[in-house]
Amino acid sequence: MKLMIIILCLLLCYLIWQYQELKKFEVTEYELHSKKVTEELRIVMISDLHAHVYGKDNEPLFSAVREKKPDLILIPGDMIVGKKPASYETAYRAFEGLVPVAPVYFSNGNHESKPARKNLPYSPDFFAYEKKVKKLGVHILNNASETVRHGADEINIYGAEIDMACYAKGKKVPLADSFLEEHLGKAGDSYNILLAHNPAHSPKYAAWGADLSLCGHNHGGLVRIPGIGSLISPQFVLFPKYDAGRFSFGQREVIIGRGLGTHTFHIRIFNRAELVFIRVLPEK
Repeated sequence: MKLMIIILCLLLCYLIWQYQELKKFEVTEYELHSKKVTEELRIVMISDLHAHVYGKDNEPLFSAVREKKPDLILIPGDMIVGKKPASYETAYRAFEGLVPVAPVYFSNGNHESKPARKNLPYSPDFFAYEKKVKKLGVHILNNASETVRHGADEINIYGAEIDMACYAKGKKVPLADSFLEEHLGKAGDSYNILLAHNPAHSPKYAAWGADLSLCGHNHGGLVRIPGIGSLISPQFVLFPKYDAGRFSFGQREVIIGRGLGTHTFHIRIFNRAELVFIRVLPEK
C-alpha cells in the first residue's frame, strides 16, 4: 500500500512537471561563417510548431522572434497536425503573427504533404488553409526556390518536399541521389539555404550544394538522454544520428531544430522546445 502511494505521488509529480515543461521553450543560437556573404544575415528558424500556442495568442513566441530582429523567418514544415483541421486556423494565426516581423519562407513537412498529396477527407480544409496562408504573403516553396537580396548579397532559398515514402515508420527509406537536382536543379553559386523537413538525409542535402540546411521532424526525440541524444525518432529508429543540433559537412552546415510543438505523444523529457536563431557572418 505504501509503495503504491509513493508510485502514485511520483506519477503525479511527473505529470505536473511535464504539463509545465510543454508550456516552455528556449532560444538556441548558432553563429556560422561563409565567404558567400558580405554582411550579417539574421535567421529565425521555426520547426514543428504543430499549432501549439504559447501563452496568450502565442505572444511569448512572437516576442522572442521580434527580439532577434531577423532578416528572414524560415520554417521547414509541420506548422499543423495534418489530420486535425481544427489546427489549421491556429497555424494560420501563427503565420499571421510572423509575417509582419520579416519575410517568411515555408516548405511542407509530412503533416502538410499528407493532406496535400492524398485525397483525404480533410484535404479540402487543408487546401483552403494553404490558400489563406499564401494570401498573407508567406512564400511557400515545395520543390521550388526563390532568390532574395540582402544588401549586396544574393541568398537562394530552396524548399524540398520529399516523397511520403521517406517518412515510413519502422524502416529507413533512402532518398534518391538525384532527387534534389531533379526537383530543384543544380545549387546556385550564391549562398544556398535549403528547407528540408526530414533530417535523415542531411549528408545528401550538403552534397547537393546547400550551404545551410534547416530541418526538423525529429522533435529532438520524445526523450533525450543527456550526453547521448535522442532515444527514438518519429520513424521509430533508435538513437537517430541526425536528431537535433548542428552537423558540419566540410564548409556546409545542417541545423536541426527540436521543434516547438508536439503531436500524438505529448512528451518532452530532457528535450525542451526550441526556437532557433542563426547568424551567418562573413568568413573571417
